[in-house]
Amino acid sequence: MTTSRKSAYEAERKMSLGELNQMLARNRFYRAPGTCFFYTDLVNEIPPIIRHYIQHTSSVHETMVIVTFRTLPVKKVLPEERFNVGKLGGEGVYRCLVQFGYNDSHSVPVAGDEFVASVLAKLKEHTETTDEIERLDSAAEKGVVFVIGRTILKTNLNSGWFVRFIIDYLYRFLQKNCRPELSIHEVPQGKTLQVGMLYEI
Repeated sequence: MTTSRKSAYEAERKMSLGELNQMLARNRFYRAPGTCFFYTDLVNEIPPIIRHYIQHTSSVHETMVIVTFRTLPVKKVLPEERFNVGKLGGEGVYRCLVQFGYNDSHSVPVAGDEFVASVLAKLKEHTETTDEIERLDSAAEKGVVFVIGRTILKTNLNSGWFVRFIIDYLYRFLQKNCRPELSIHEVPQGKTLQVGMLYEI
């Protein structure tokens, strides 16, 4: 129930490409040097936490890659099909869908130097100009940061006692005590930033 409500909440408040491009076009948003890998769990859209992050930091890295995991109904995903990448409108903003089969090993890197090199190589295959390739390389050389988007669910005043118990207590308990999918893999702790957003449902 909580997962479906969270998905519905994100779908209603998702960020459009037009809105993202308008935000990036405004001079008041600083383009921070380096590359940012922003992990979210909304596969097909730009989640509202991206808007939340940009508005509250007033910045976007030179290169920002929105990363999402997806498990496919196959045993294993071929290495060449692991990363599904594309450009998201504005300059320097991309999406990377990391695909797994249900029997794939969790040792597959989804953070760290090997992951960064693999994603950048895949992005370069889809670039249109040498200038864009140079910008990708230049941003990566200036440093890489991994941002994990975490959502916190909270019931509104109109929710019944059972819904409040499920979301405000049981779901919160599980969220705090269960390791997130990303933590299974090796994430450079010194380069990791966690960003939270409160969802009132």
